[in-house]
Amino acid sequence: MQQMESGEDREAKEPSRTMTGWTVALTCVAIVACGVIVSGLLHKPEPELTTAPVPTTKPAPAVDRTYVTPPVVFPVDIPGCDVVDPPGDGTLTGYAAIDKFGYDNPAYPWFSGPKAVAMSRALQDALPDGVDFPFASLEQSLFFRPIVDPDTGSGERPDFGGWTTASGGLLRGGKAGDLIVSVRKSAAPMPHCVAGDLDERRHLADGTTVDVHDTWYQVGKVRTRTRSADAYLTDGTVVTTYATDAGNDGSSHSGTVPLTVDELAAVATAPGLRVTASVPSGTPDVPESCGTWPEIGGTKDKDAGKIDEDAAHRLNAVLAQIPLDGLTLDRPLGQLRPATMASGMCQVVRIITPGRQSRLSIAITVGQRPPEQSAMASEFGGDRATSRQLPDGTVVENRESRNMKTPNQPDAQPVSETIRTVTTTRKSGTRVEVRSTAEWPADPLSFEQLESIAVNPGLEVR
Repeated sequence: MQQMESGEDREAKEPSRTMTGWTVALTCVAIVACGVIVSGLLHKPEPELTTAPVPTTKPAPAVDRTYVTPPVVFPVDIPGCDVVDPPGDGTLTGYAAIDKFGYDNPAYPWFSGPKAVAMSRALQDALPDGVDFPFASLEQSLFFRPIVDPDTGSGERPDFGGWTTASGGLLRGGKAGDLIVSVRKSAAPMPHCVAGDLDERRHLADGTTVDVHDTWYQVGKVRTRTRSADAYLTDGTVVTTYATDAGNDGSSHSGTVPLTVDELAAVATAPGLRVTASVPSGTPDVPESCGTWPEIGGTKDKDAGKIDEDAAHRLNAVLAQIPLDGLTLDRPLGQLRPATMASGMCQVVRIITPGRQSRLSIAITVGQRPPEQSAMASEFGGDRATSRQLPDGTVVENRESRNMKTPNQPDAQPVSETIRTVTTTRKSGTRVEVRSTAEWPADPLSFEQLESIAVNPGLEVR
């Protein structure tokens, strides 16, 4: 393992061919922002459980997790390759990654929030006609995420990393699939051609090299078709596009990968994805991801929280017309998206008015029961909270809390923040939660301003 280095020198060593296509897909899943992966192999059994008890019921049948890939022929000629190396052993390496810097990681000065926005637009524009992506959360809408640093726990780092990754489901001709795109900067030499890792190496007129691969893998009895393109551009940009026939939920397969290898190669070489591509003037900073809080008061049924795209467009039209006099927002209200890893819809905006800097979040869920006062009091402890009922049966809750927050930056000191929240729950089960958060000495929005949004009748979902 190499010792950790600083800045752009971190990308000096190129990963082997066996650490590209599959590694990109697994890295996208394995990286945990602001978290740590703990291996189950480290678990030690309790002493009293080291002797297996006599089973009293018939054990469940074993689930077939056998992993199979196509057989590799070697030696073999691969178009575009002067020399082909034998296949590797197929070993996969996992690691944890921690997001310490968000979009402002000093080790990667070419990347930033506006750069992520510009790259995301370029990626979406590069998709061929007839390919759509479902209405989904920000993280599943082909939006590039922060670059996180690999953490091996030993002061060393793997021979790969430094990617920003975008992923999301795709729809084409009624068939679903998914797409993962990663971009990084590298000064390493071109990797060798390895049997089983690519079908063709293409040498483009501008000096770009693109490796394409059309293959499959199978776990148990479920086969997943995959296609990929790895582009090595002359400015040091390395782009990997990886598409499969798996649905966005990963539980179904359409049998058709939504993009051809030629289309994946075209996406991988899109000019806007280059690390040296300029960011257009006026490009906004990255929007914040958001969640919802449907657990407060419970839900009526298991389908609670499902709001379709047509309803979301109607809700956004209502939000866009709500005035917030005297306040300047970093982006307009009316951009609700499905919540991250939760039900319902939400949006976060920043108030950038001098002296009023704060964060405003709006979350809408359905299928909610009216809150009980006793449950509310026990959940929020010493927070200042009030509740009242409107003539139409809508319950309005106001609460304010203060706490100390440590910013997600190295060596940051805790700061005091105030949170004000207005929540309305209608008899129909629609819940609207509007929350304003401000760090001292700024104040959050007033309860009156928050209520002007939360009680708007146009935000009810029927």
